[in-house]
Amino acid sequence: MTILGTDLPWAAGQVIARRYRLDRELGVVGMGAVFEATDETTGTTVAIKLLRPEYVEDSAMRRRFRREAAVLKALDHPAIVKVLEVGVDDNNHIYMVSELVTGTTLREKLQEGPIEQTQLRAWMVSICEGMRAAHEHGVLHADLKPDNIVLIDGDGAARPKIVDFGTSKIVGLERLTATGELAGTPAYMAPEFLTGKGTIDERVDVYALGVVAYEALCGAPPFAEKNPGKLLFRIAAGDALPLDARADVSANVARVVHRAMHPDVEQRYPGMLELADAWRRCVPE
Repeated sequence: MTILGTDLPWAAGQVIARRYRLDRELGVVGMGAVFEATDETTGTTVAIKLLRPEYVEDSAMRRRFRREAAVLKALDHPAIVKVLEVGVDDNNHIYMVSELVTGTTLREKLQEGPIEQTQLRAWMVSICEGMRAAHEHGVLHADLKPDNIVLIDGDGAARPKIVDFGTSKIVGLERLTATGELAGTPAYMAPEFLTGKGTIDERVDVYALGVVAYEALCGAPPFAEKNPGKLLFRIAAGDALPLDARADVSANVARVVHRAMHPDVEQRYPGMLELADAWRRCVPE
């Protein structure tokens, strides 16, 4: 058998929970890895996330993984990847099975150039509605970025689906990361997330979607610093060039984006409902 990935304890052809045959690696994450697999019971193709053995041996980590996965399983919205099963098999593999999402990521789509504001409006409203459903279950994504938004073709039009809740935060639970680990992508993280100052709530996802929208509309992120210290400073200061100076967008669209990614959490939209409504108003259908 061919070993999948670097130093991973799983192999192609291996069967998890007497049901899921690993086919190929989709990605390696800090807590484990995600694979494409075949459900030998139904014949369908799924995605399966496995927790690394060192974390499986940690009873507290194991409990948190299963509790978080159970909450994610309760999410049921067309704009969110669906978790199908969570469990532990006879070999002590802790796993989470979800639908396999195929399509083009927004990151890949941006390689073709900026997104027209009317098209982005439709996608943003859908994403906001999906994230509102997550927030109502007490789930923050905490790593929204173009890589984690997949555009799926359907009925002649692409629709977005949010994937990778692997760094999500369940309100009332500790984050599923090693102590002190910064999980997420700094360029899309709200100042309060990076500095540890202030309340962490749904407005961190509002901020991230503001940055995603800015990048989608002008083809480049608002903060392009490679030096971590300079990047943190610019994010905290909200030092981004006005969007309408970089892209052909209306002043109304620019205002929505800049309010969403405002460095002062109190100046942002309070939640996804308000952000979705702002997108509906600023760009006519």
